[in-house]
Amino acid sequence: MAGGPMDEIHKNCRLILRVLLLPVLPLVLSLNMQQVMAFEGDYVWEARFKTSLAKARSGHQAKDQYAVGDMYLRGRGTAKNAAKALYWFLLAAEQGHRKAAYKAGHLYLYSNSLPPGASPKQALPWIRKAALAGYAPAQYELGRLFFSGKVIKRSEPQALKWLGRAKAANYAPARKAFDQMVKRLVKTQTAFVDQNRAVK
Repeated sequence: MAGGPMDEIHKNCRLILRVLLLPVLPLVLSLNMQQVMAFEGDYVWEARFKTSLAKARSGHQAKDQYAVGDMYLRGRGTAKNAAKALYWFLLAAEQGHRKAAYKAGHLYLYSNSLPPGASPKQALPWIRKAALAGYAPAQYELGRLFFSGKVIKRSEPQALKWLGRAKAANYAPARKAFDQMVKRLVKTQTAFVDQNRAVK
């Protein structure tokens, strides 16, 4: 039986929904899918942060301590806080987590948000620890520090050694830096030899 009471109810419901949704439709359509995904991502990161923080506090899990430090550093699941990131990186680094040691050293070198008294010179032991453990970004950074003379006495042989190790580990920035340094040294040596020949 067409046009029965149920059809009339469905028709009225559709009409009510149209009337209710019409004013908010432009708002719904203006929502950017990235904003929706970002909101969902924030929720996921907050949950990860809480879980990792609980694990990091309850035991001596270097991977969880590193994860908490990284979330503080990036502001994922919590507000960015370099000092808290450093605290958690140091806890993980003391247990041999090489990436945490590198990030602790990197914060000492480059962060402007650490507590008073923190010094770039405090970076060296942590970057060296990560470099000795075979972490290529730390080897690269240690090579750069030796080359620049920042926080450590300048040493081209040490710079070549550490950049070479990072290059051997196929770390792209080290390949470029090592090759540029070798070219520069060859050019300097050639100029020195030429100068000595001219004097004779």
